[in-house]
Amino acid sequence: MKIEFHGAVRTVTGSQHLLTINNHKILLDCGLYQGSRKESFDRNQHLPFNAAEVETLILSHAHIDHSGNIPNLVKSGFQGDIICTYATRDLCAVMLRDSAKIQQYDIEYLNRKRARRGEPLLEPYYTMADAIESLKYFIGIGYERSYQVMPGVHVTFYDAGHILGSAIVALDIEDQEAKRDIRLVFSGDLGRPNRVILRDPTFIDEADVLLIESTYGNREHEATEAAKGKLKNIVNETYKRNGKVIVPSFAVGRTGLR
Repeated sequence: MKIEFHGAVRTVTGSQHLLTINNHKILLDCGLYQGSRKESFDRNQHLPFNAAEVETLILSHAHIDHSGNIPNLVKSGFQGDIICTYATRDLCAVMLRDSAKIQQYDIEYLNRKRARRGEPLLEPYYTMADAIESLKYFIGIGYERSYQVMPGVHVTFYDAGHILGSAIVALDIEDQEAKRDIRLVFSGDLGRPNRVILRDPTFIDEADVLLIESTYGNREHEATEAAKGKLKNIVNETYKRNGKVIVPSFAVGRTGLR
């Protein structure tokens, strides 16, 4: 088995991990890289692997830094299954369309400026038609149900407690080269326990290879009650001086859980 990391390494965006197992290629996530406009355009426009050689995409959840480049993958030659939970499939049906629309607006804005400077015009990573076309490849499966990806490779999703439909991916592999069975676990993004709406993330007690999200791996969160008290004080103090409280938050997942 060979693992190639093409995103979400030394950064927290653009998750793409390519597995070569028994001469077959499986992609874990296909996210958009989100950073400076120039760097993002270069990285997202040109996939770092041959999309036509990828046989299956396994998607941990619907956030755009994990799913957002799927239409480009399909446009570039991918024709396999996109395996995810039912809720992730439903969210992607909305979010990939929305991503295409945002790209269209962004490109139109950039091209107006480039046209005035006599520079060549840009194309979006993908169009609305590309996003809709990619939805044909999605296959939804339930949590904790083993599903055969290909002979010798089975996937099981466990609740990651991150957003609706988010999954920890467990791959049970009959590795022909190593001549042994291997369990590879990919965490995706992990949620926090004791949240009002979502279930706690599942504990996985066995793995031979672990690919784990570590955005907050070098720090500790405050207790929930301490955070609530701090927010209460900020709101009250701002109100007293007739100020405005602006709370930036992800539209999918976090906004609805506060």
